[in-house]
Amino acid sequence: MSEPDSASGPSADANKPSPSLGPPLVDPKESYDLEPAETVAAPQPPPPAPLPKPAPVAVLPSTDFIKPGFGTAQVVGIIGGTILAIAVIFATVLAWKAGTRWWATGLLTAYLGLLHAGTGAAAVGFVAYALGREIGNVPLAAARMLVAVALLLLTLHCGIPLHPILLFLSAYLVYALATIIFFRWEMSEWAGVVSVHALLWLVMYLAAMLQVAVALNPGK
Repeated sequence: MSEPDSASGPSADANKPSPSLGPPLVDPKESYDLEPAETVAAPQPPPPAPLPKPAPVAVLPSTDFIKPGFGTAQVVGIIGGTILAIAVIFATVLAWKAGTRWWATGLLTAYLGLLHAGTGAAAVGFVAYALGREIGNVPLAAARMLVAVALLLLTLHCGIPLHPILLFLSAYLVYALATIIFFRWEMSEWAGVVSVHALLWLVMYLAAMLQVAVALNPGK
């Protein structure tokens, strides 16, 4: 009876599971998610409020009688002085060829150019005052008048073979075009300035002739 017990002992031990030598296997279906949880981004601060745009400032058109443009007073004055210098040279050469006092003719041309640039600026100021307008840049007006008067004198002394009346009309046309282009007035305003300028030119001429007459006849 003891033999069967001894025979059955080893077989029972063989059917027992062997002890595990490591951690138990984990079924992948039953495994936990080992990845770290996604971090939630921190909320961004709101963008700064846009700065208020400055209100556009309306640029009012200039109401000055002397309109800007065509260069500064210095630039226009340099151009006028250059043209006047050329007119003086032409007047001097013509007087020298005619056998008259060339130096006196040259000085007189320069004097008339500078003098009547000033009378032209005075005419502009007078008409602006009469119309109740602001004069504006007076040196610019004088420089523009210097260009116009210098062109007139250059036309008179450049030696064009024309009748004296036609030559004077041509010189006046050049002066008129220069003043129209430079000042850009209404025709009534332009006519007023040109008329006053011509009147001042005539007054200066008559005063000079009277002075010469007195100087040549001191005893009469």
